[in-house]
Amino acid sequence: MIRTLYMRIAIVIFIVVWCSLALSSFTFSHYYRNQLNNRVEGLLQNAAKLVIRLIQETETQQIAQTVSIAGKLSRGQELYLYAETGESYMSRPGSASNCAISGETVRLVLDGGSYSSFRNEGGDACPQGSVGASFEYAGKKYALFVTAVTPNPPRKLDFFDFRNLWTIILISTFLIALAAVYLVRPLKKITAATEKIAGGDFDVRLQINQKDELGVLASSITHMAGELKKMEKMRQEFVTSVSHDIQTPLTSIRGFSKLLQQDTLDREERLGYLKLIESESERLSRLSENLLKLASLDSEHHPHHPKTIQLDEQLRRAVVASEPLWAGKKLDIELELDSVRIVADEDSLSQVWTNLLHNAIKFTPSGGRITITVGRDEKQATVSIADTGIGIAPEDQGHIFRRFYKADASRQTSEWSGNGLGLAIVKKIVDLHGAKISFSSAVNEGTTFVVHFPLKS
Repeated sequence: MIRTLYMRIAIVIFIVVWCSLALSSFTFSHYYRNQLNNRVEGLLQNAAKLVIRLIQETETQQIAQTVSIAGKLSRGQELYLYAETGESYMSRPGSASNCAISGETVRLVLDGGSYSSFRNEGGDACPQGSVGASFEYAGKKYALFVTAVTPNPPRKLDFFDFRNLWTIILISTFLIALAAVYLVRPLKKITAATEKIAGGDFDVRLQINQKDELGVLASSITHMAGELKKMEKMRQEFVTSVSHDIQTPLTSIRGFSKLLQQDTLDREERLGYLKLIESESERLSRLSENLLKLASLDSEHHPHHPKTIQLDEQLRRAVVASEPLWAGKKLDIELELDSVRIVADEDSLSQVWTNLLHNAIKFTPSGGRITITVGRDEKQATVSIADTGIGIAPEDQGHIFRRFYKADASRQTSEWSGNGLGLAIVKKIVDLHGAKISFSSAVNEGTTFVVHFPLKS
């Protein structure tokens, strides 16, 4: 069983080449034989006409001499003359190449018919080819046959000269092997590249400059390797970030637990450590909850139940639910909410507004202002959440939707310390709804997030 692509390609090319050669040889030989036969037949017929004219212009007693002279003048041809009275004349009596013409054929021509070995299938031993013509002279009927001395091309030409057959086979096999190597070499490179990728090595650069399908495949594999390398880097960063965010509160909890074991602590110190342990536990709980939420959003089985919701009403509920947070910082909340209905998953969308609103509260100093606007036009509904907070530095603005990315940890208090997953969750939910999110920000001037929802009929 042939298992290698190299052998398959070589065998297929070999079969195709030899079948094509055999077919073309057969077609050419058939065409060549017909053309050559027609040409030889025409030459013999013209020669027969000239000899008949010459005989008719000579004396009857000189017929034998005339046939002999005409045969000598007609190089490559032999003449046979038969009379109805039984006499026969040959241009070259005793020649080894004499043609045996049957009496039936002679009678056919004497009776006024015509004969051609190129057209009539008979038993005459005239392998060279001959034609017969009848004429009358001096009151007698004659049959003249003109035969070609040079061999007539065979009825079926051989496909190959067997003396050179093995040479042809060796040369063609070598060329086919080279062609197969040319075709298979890129596939070997691609196979080696995929094996490296499967082994975790994504530094793959396929140098295949072909413009055909193999070139496109090689380019796609190189691109895929680059994307996998980026994903692997993101995965490593993700694991590092998760490990750090889990390890940090666990270390704090373990340290405070050891302190609580001391008998020298008074009640206030003990309560303080317990509050810190509670805070760190809540931090772990939020991290776990966000990780589960992202895992659910990334999966194909995330529950998504779109229905018609009143967008302005949902935002009012989110603001009311966050009242303890913004009231504690004495923030001014401004609402400009038009009545807008959209089709969306209510629970997921509620988390988007909660995360964006909490971020705005977190990074807005006391006494600041948060403005929430809802509007619509013919094509889309727009939600804008703007604050007068600390803003986002230009170097951080391209990364804020990355998982575990924290723009400026120094600005976060222990109460508001986050894990860098909130905006990643927001972006994922917005994408699942077919919506778009954008933002604008300036340091110490504030940040505005805008979400555009396409209106569905």
